[in-house]
Amino acid sequence: MSRPSRNMDERLLKAGRDLLPRMGVSGLNVRRVAKKARVNPGMFHYHFKTKDAFARRVLQAYYEEIFSTLETEAAGGASPLESLRAVLLAFGRIARDKRQLLLSLLRDAVLGEAATLDFMRANLHRHVELLLRLIGQAQASGTLGPMAPFNALLLLLAGVNLPALFAEAAITRARLPRIVSLAGAIERQVLSDEAIAERVDALLRGLRTNETARESAPPTPLRPQKPTIEERQI
Repeated sequence: MSRPSRNMDERLLKAGRDLLPRMGVSGLNVRRVAKKARVNPGMFHYHFKTKDAFARRVLQAYYEEIFSTLETEAAGGASPLESLRAVLLAFGRIARDKRQLLLSLLRDAVLGEAATLDFMRANLHRHVELLLRLIGQAQASGTLGPMAPFNALLLLLAGVNLPALFAEAAITRARLPRIVSLAGAIERQVLSDEAIAERVDALLRGLRTNETARESAPPTPLRPQKPTIEERQI
């Protein structure tokens, strides 16, 4: 039997990608996705059967793009430490650019959303294993100290990614008045490429061996800037 539609599945998937960061899996529903895609809801069920199956497709597409970026960065470094740094910088940019989506997925996980939990179980080990491999290689090369790899992993991920999630939660979701008033300062000091690099380099300096730390300096230092009135009040 021939397909009764042309590119309707792609239109539905694109609508899902557009809606998912703001709504999460728990906020998606068939009618909303179909309306945004300008597709009859019956076509949604024809192509994807259930909302959970659809959400898994959308989430998997997101993740494959992210993981491909991480693998590319990991392969491009001239040394294990440079590869680790490149991956952490990519993680920081992804956490910043996808912070709305990441916060929605965390909320879904807390709510026990089945599609989100299934996606996490199937995929999150992949970037954890990538980072552990890079940490192990850097330690074996003598450029990172002998901290337990999982401790190093958690320290790096928390320091690189959590600031972006905090900014999204405090400014956009909770709209805490005092934090919102400092949005410009947070953008410059937390979410910019330079701020991400500053955090990554500070974390790696803390994990390096004494010899390496003395020889190395952050390759992308922030330029001193005159603080704004809001920044002086922090």
